[in-house]
Amino acid sequence: MRKGNIIAGIVCAAVALYVIVTCLSYPRAEAYGTGVPGPGLWPGIIAALLLICSVGLIAGTLMMKKEDLPELPMWTPGTKRVYISMAILLVYMLVLSTVGFIIPSVIMLFAFCQWFHRGAVWKNAVISIAVILVIYYVFKNFLNVPIDFGMFSI
Repeated sequence: MRKGNIIAGIVCAAVALYVIVTCLSYPRAEAYGTGVPGPGLWPGIIAALLLICSVGLIAGTLMMKKEDLPELPMWTPGTKRVYISMAILLVYMLVLSTVGFIIPSVIMLFAFCQWFHRGAVWKNAVISIAVILVIYYVFKNFLNVPIDFGMFSI
């Protein structure tokens, strides 16, 4: 478990640092002249929190005695669901810039609703479409973050 915690901490810290560096290249609030925060504010804050948690995980793991670390099995039905979810999110991230925000997001949200909730198909479809359209509207009109990109954008 010690090795897994350290690897997870390093991977999460690397992702956090990448996001922070990327956010620094985004336009700041002054560029808009509206007082609305720039597009890098929240991803930067979340990445900074991820970095703090990653450092905490690594430090806590290194300070713990070996016998105090719990053993966690790598292949259980629960962990398989996590691995499949991560694979779906990876595919989503890879197609997002090419296809656009709306279509892949609706498909991903619908797939997760079906997989984790198993409710009526039509309800999950309506929820998925409504949530993604609200997110699109909020980002475009309130946060001034355009998410019109890809071949199927509105």
